[in-house]
Amino acid sequence: MGASAAAQAAATAAPAAPAAHERAPLLLQSDFGLQDGSVAALKGVVYAIDPALHVVDITHLIAPFDIQEAAYRLRQAAPFWPAGSVFVSVVDPGVGTPRKSVVMRTKTGQYFVTPDNGTLTFVAQIFGVDEVREIDERTNRRPGSEWSATFHGRDVYVYTGARLAAGVITFEQVGPSRGTDYVSLKIPAAAATGASVKGTIVALDRPYGNLWTNIDTAQVRAAGIKVGDKVRVRIRRGANALWNAEVLFGTTFGSVPVGNPVLYVNSLNQLALALNQGNFAQRYSIEAGPEWSIELSPLK
Repeated sequence: MGASAAAQAAATAAPAAPAAHERAPLLLQSDFGLQDGSVAALKGVVYAIDPALHVVDITHLIAPFDIQEAAYRLRQAAPFWPAGSVFVSVVDPGVGTPRKSVVMRTKTGQYFVTPDNGTLTFVAQIFGVDEVREIDERTNRRPGSEWSATFHGRDVYVYTGARLAAGVITFEQVGPSRGTDYVSLKIPAAAATGASVKGTIVALDRPYGNLWTNIDTAQVRAAGIKVGDKVRVRIRRGANALWNAEVLFGTTFGSVPVGNPVLYVNSLNQLALALNQGNFAQRYSIEAGPEWSIELSPLK
């Protein structure tokens, strides 16, 4: 038998090689900042589980304790990642308290590992909830961390998320099912009423200070507002009026002179307000949250 024939026979007789293990991307976000070793500790846990995991930082500069911002950053990043991706979000002002730790699988097949404190609000609304499982810390907690109650981001969330992304555990092994139950933030929905549209300032576009709202383009059209129009814009915090001005609805920041305000459609197809080459939120002391409303009325 020639060399080539022998090689062919050996290849035919040998069992098929197992398929390479398919790992999922692991995405991390927190309010830990970058001034100490917390983020490195998270990644050390990941590396110990599987050094081949592809780890991406969404951000670790979420404002401390700001659950709504955590929810929005997931909404901002998740649409661009494939099914199977695992997101770990740790903004956990209730760490160590009876708040639950969960993993949500959305109808898009992505996984979100987080305290159940409202962080899942936007991804649940946008992608739909397939199932939520409560993390069983008897089996899904970093060994040796049982006495520590203040760093669940390291000991529970990234540990569980990395094991899920690496295929060490299945979604069913996370813990008991909660059906589709999760904690949702109470954020007023945007609505067009008559000749105006009212919404909520849901996030700041850091570091530029642009105000991002939950008003979508269909609601803008329903109010009769189109690109090139001058629009009356009112911003309130609760019942307190804080800003009232006429603003151009442009296509981009350069639609107005430097330093002037402009309305535009942001990268998520929702209405936003900015200063051209300026920081709107900083200049006018505007923040984001359920109490921050914005109302637009076309000028006749």
